[in-house]
Amino acid sequence: MPVAPMKLVTIAGPLHEFDLVARSCVIDREFHPENAINVLKSVKGLLPFDPFNPYAPLLRRAREIADRAGIPLDYAPFPEEGFSPEDCAGSLDDMENLVNPLLQERVTLSERLDENNMLLMQLENVLAVDVPLQDFFSFSYVKFRFGRMPREVYNSFHPHIAEREYVFFFKTNADRNYVYGMYMAPRSRSEEADSLFASLQFERVRLSARLHGTGEQAMDAIRADTKATERRVEEVARELATLRREKSAFFLSRYSYIRYISDSYDARRYAAHTEESFYMLGWVPDSAFDAFAENVGKYKQYNVVLLGEDPEGLTDFVPPVQLKNRALLRPFEPLVAMYGLPAYNETDPTPFIAVVYSFLFGIMYGDVGHGILLALTGCFMWKAKRMWLGRVLIYTGAASVLFGLLYGSVFGSEELLPFGFDLLSESHLVLTFSIYGGAALLCAAIAVNIVNGIRQRDTIKTLFGPNALAGLLMYSAMALTVLPFLGFGTELLSASVTIPVIFCAAAVVFCREPLSKFCEGRRNWKPHEGVGGFLVTNFFEMFEILLSFLSNTLSFLRVGAFAISHAAMMTVVYALAETASGSHNIVVLAFGNIFVAAIEGLLVGIQVLRLNFYELFGRFYGGSGRPYEPIKIDYRSRKD
Repeated sequence: MPVAPMKLVTIAGPLHEFDLVARSCVIDREFHPENAINVLKSVKGLLPFDPFNPYAPLLRRAREIADRAGIPLDYAPFPEEGFSPEDCAGSLDDMENLVNPLLQERVTLSERLDENNMLLMQLENVLAVDVPLQDFFSFSYVKFRFGRMPREVYNSFHPHIAEREYVFFFKTNADRNYVYGMYMAPRSRSEEADSLFASLQFERVRLSARLHGTGEQAMDAIRADTKATERRVEEVARELATLRREKSAFFLSRYSYIRYISDSYDARRYAAHTEESFYMLGWVPDSAFDAFAENVGKYKQYNVVLLGEDPEGLTDFVPPVQLKNRALLRPFEPLVAMYGLPAYNETDPTPFIAVVYSFLFGIMYGDVGHGILLALTGCFMWKAKRMWLGRVLIYTGAASVLFGLLYGSVFGSEELLPFGFDLLSESHLVLTFSIYGGAALLCAAIAVNIVNGIRQRDTIKTLFGPNALAGLLMYSAMALTVLPFLGFGTELLSASVTIPVIFCAAAVVFCREPLSKFCEGRRNWKPHEGVGGFLVTNFFEMFEILLSFLSNTLSFLRVGAFAISHAAMMTVVYALAETASGSHNIVVLAFGNIFVAAIEGLLVGIQVLRLNFYELFGRFYGGSGRPYEPIKIDYRSRKD
């Protein structure tokens, strides 16, 4: 059974021993917790624990130090005895005293480099000044202003500036957009000069007090300071790297201990207590129950009690779902999770989607060459990038190779293999196969729903519903009647046989609710909307059911259509690549194959997923399960 069976367990014990039991029996064990307050509603005097975690601030501080020091969070061994939160807090203080001065110095050095770059940009525009720059700040009767103005403004108004006897503008540099320079004016008329240049869009550049000597001398000094600062930046980086190398194990052991006690304390949010006892409830996989019970049994001296029971008959809440598929099928579990996990008493569709997805992909994208490329791409994604989708591509690539051999297609060429099925000339046969194959898959999906109905003891799902035994008979008879009439295949059964079956099965589906109530022994059941409302509602529901059967079946025409379109697209590629001499341009062939492989591979992958989700899963799968999530400490996590 792909969905692992579960046992509901209850752990109870003395209140003062909760932390010991939680750390030894619950944390990092196969235990999915339930909220005890919500489950044990009938227990009087049951109270929730205080949600405040006293270790959370210490954990946040440890994470912040790790971020500043550049130490990746990870587990490091720590002794279960001998450590204390107080000792760890002192260790964090020591770590901060080592890290913070280096980090602060790095910030200061970075600001120094930024300032130097800005000064160099300023100095490039005042190099024409052959006077010590510091002298400009020591004049008693004259004020100087350095800056720039737009070139077009300068070109238009510099004669106007020259006419003013109280101000003198000295051009030092110019570029495409701006003219750089300085103006000087008597201090008694500096405000008038400032107003004049402000009207000319003059942007003042304030020179740093660090600048000494002429422009060239100041520039040489700043460059020398920059080199010295960069050397110190490298030294600080080496010191930080040495600190990380030498102190990582020490720091991570303290961090891991803090994470351990913090997450262990958080287990209280699932538990409840009275004045003397604590209670924890959760789910344990049946395969792990004996080991779990043996571990809890070690604490008999603390009067810890373990109760285990099967979930059959529970109505208030249902077990979580842990998928147990073989390694061959696990790559398709994430596709199932996209739709939703199966309920505990529902069939896991992973084997179904693994077969159907690969099979349909191969039919729609059958090409030996493209299939090999797809499988190699999947291998790279899986091995090098650890992407689960890579393994799915390996399966789909293998299916493409298989059907490519059937079609005789290698990189779109049907001349390399001495055998093969001509998709273009036999297009009607391909479409017929697609639609009958889709009908068979729909019947298979209904059959899975019947199995679910048996397991869930649901008579509508098993016998009377549109996706039950009655619906299977109705749909099968409809397919055998309607599809030959539409030109797909030949008539296998006479209409005189199939039409009565359709009407009888449709009548059962129409009356599925009263028939179900009758089987449950509720013979006095009456529709809440009245007989008239029941008839009208079910009439429109039957119309919708019949329409969905038709639309779902016709959707599978896209399987054959994509197979034909692949052959047609590759025919176009070869036609474009053909030269006047009868040979083919290799570059055009390569580009065409890459384009078709990328575009069609993506489209086929999406369309196959759509067929599974909308046409097939809707027939038997609810996807209402919740994942099995035991309390496992993730030392790399940055969440509280």
